[in-house]
Amino acid sequence: MIRRGAGELGLDLGPESLDLMAMHARELIRWNKKFNITSIVDPKQMATKHYIDSIAIAPHIPENASVLDLGSGGGFPGFPLKAVRPDLKIVMADASRKRVSFLNFLVRQSGLESLKAIHIRAEALAGDDEFAGRFDVVTSRAFTALERFVTLARPFLSKEGVILAMKGGAGEEEAEGLSESDYRISLIPYLLPLENHSRNIIKVRPVT
Repeated sequence: MIRRGAGELGLDLGPESLDLMAMHARELIRWNKKFNITSIVDPKQMATKHYIDSIAIAPHIPENASVLDLGSGGGFPGFPLKAVRPDLKIVMADASRKRVSFLNFLVRQSGLESLKAIHIRAEALAGDDEFAGRFDVVTSRAFTALERFVTLARPFLSKEGVILAMKGGAGEEEAEGLSESDYRISLIPYLLPLENHSRNIIKVRPVT
C-alpha cells in the first residue's frame, strides 16, 4: 500500500525505504501496547494516514535541507520523511518523554545518520542557540492550530527558511487567519492516495 500510494505522489520507493517504514510500524505497534503513542494501529490505516501522508511533503523540501519536526509524536512525518529522503538532516522534537524514548529507539534501530530526537517543549527549544534560526524547513502534522504553530516555528527558521504545515481539508480556512503583511502564504492541495481525502500543505514564509 505504501509503495502504491507513494507512486501516486510521484515517489518511487526502493526496498530500503520500505523496510525502514515496516520496521517503524512494527515497533510502533509493539510499543503502543504499553505506551499510548498513537490511536491508529490498524495496518491499512497506518499505511495511509501515517506513512503515505507523511511522505507527501517529501517533494516540496529542498535537497540537503535541515528539517525540524515539531510535535513529532510517534515520528510523523520525521521518520518516514528520512526514510525516503536520506539527504535530509532531521530533528524530531516532542514534549512527551515516552514518545521521545520511542523515537530514540527508532534512531538506534535504523542506523540512520543525521536523524535525532529531543525531549523538550517548542517554547524552551527556541531559546537554545543550537536550534534557533538553524532550520531550512520547520514542519508538523496536525500538531496544533496553524496560527500557533507558525508562532512556535518562526524562531527556528534560517534566513531563507520556510514553514510547511500539514493539514486536513480545513487548512485553507486556517491559512486565511494568518496576516498577509507578515507572511507569504501558499497552499499545496492534494488527495491522500488510496483514500482520496482532501489534504493541504500550507507553505508559510515570513516577510521579514
